[in-house]
Amino acid sequence: MTRPERRERWEATFDSSRLALAGVALSTILLFQPSLAGRVAMLAVAAAVAWLSGRRLSPVTAIIVIASIVCANLLVPLGRKLVSWGPLLITETALFEGLRKAVTFEALMFISKACLGPNLRLPGRFGTFFAEALRGYDRILEHKGSVRLATFMKDIDEILDSVYHGQYASRGNRGETGGVPWSAVRKSDGLLAAAIMSALIPIIIH
Repeated sequence: MTRPERRERWEATFDSSRLALAGVALSTILLFQPSLAGRVAMLAVAAAVAWLSGRRLSPVTAIIVIASIVCANLLVPLGRKLVSWGPLLITETALFEGLRKAVTFEALMFISKACLGPNLRLPGRFGTFFAEALRGYDRILEHKGSVRLATFMKDIDEILDSVYHGQYASRGNRGETGGVPWSAVRKSDGLLAAAIMSALIPIIIH
């Protein structure tokens, strides 16, 4: 199954508003996970779910971000010394805190990729603006592969112009000025509830 096909199936399966609320709940639960192992587990599941949602993922970028956060945290030695190579000193507390911050950050990114999409509908003017911003961001990412260094400014201008006119036409076709009612209850809502309850287990038994 191709990435666009996965994306289409994902958007057809879940109500966008309830999916976004589940993402907020999971992000909050992640921040209260008592152990690094729990956060790593949520990172692994969030990465798999983001892939299933049809989002573009870059393992190389994720590894670079995690390594950068950990290295930055090691610049301030804290706790018991583990290893030292010349001027480089790795301490237990600094390493643990760096890993915890890096894993948390990447897990939050994957959760947002899976749960926030261009079909999100929120009530009010701010909700409309936020949804349009997400749709624009999603379309820009879809076209980023067409940007070439030799024609960088021209390609960026064409992408932005395409996104703007696409949003304008879409808004005119919908004839909407605010949010839309939620869809009826779906079987997929049970999956969202199960995901939230599963993420709560380490906190409850801690």
